[in-house]
Amino acid sequence: MLDLEAIELIKQLKGRYFRFLDTGNFDGLSTVFTKDAKAYFKGGDYEFDLQGWPALRDFYQRSFTTTKFGMHHGHHPEITPDGDTATGIWYLQDIFINLDDNYTLMGSALYEDRYVKQDGNWLIDYTGYKRLYEEIHPRQDDWKLTVRPINE
Repeated sequence: MLDLEAIELIKQLKGRYFRFLDTGNFDGLSTVFTKDAKAYFKGGDYEFDLQGWPALRDFYQRSFTTTKFGMHHGHHPEITPDGDTATGIWYLQDIFINLDDNYTLMGSALYEDRYVKQDGNWLIDYTGYKRLYEEIHPRQDDWKLTVRPINE
């Protein structure tokens, strides 16, 4: 029988992941991962293989700042619970703005996640993606940014 409660709780977990990511809420982000979580991200000109929450936190703090931020949407979740573990596939659509290097990146990817239930709560034990497509555009001089999601 399909475990609809687990599926819904995992959807909410991934929703918090995206929200904490895009708002630079690193304390909140720590609540969605196991302490020994792993992550792997591969794009056109980057590849990160991260082991454990301290490595993930360092990566996220370097990647999401007041001058580097984005919008991440997770669509079409395919979640398969199996007792106290589950797997998930999410279609990612994102925009990432890097004011330091003056570019905007747009793309998509497929996230592949593993989840575990610890002390009654679902957590991300592994997350990662490989880009399906990615394009980078230089930011135009006349583009005006009026709001930023990450405050100092």
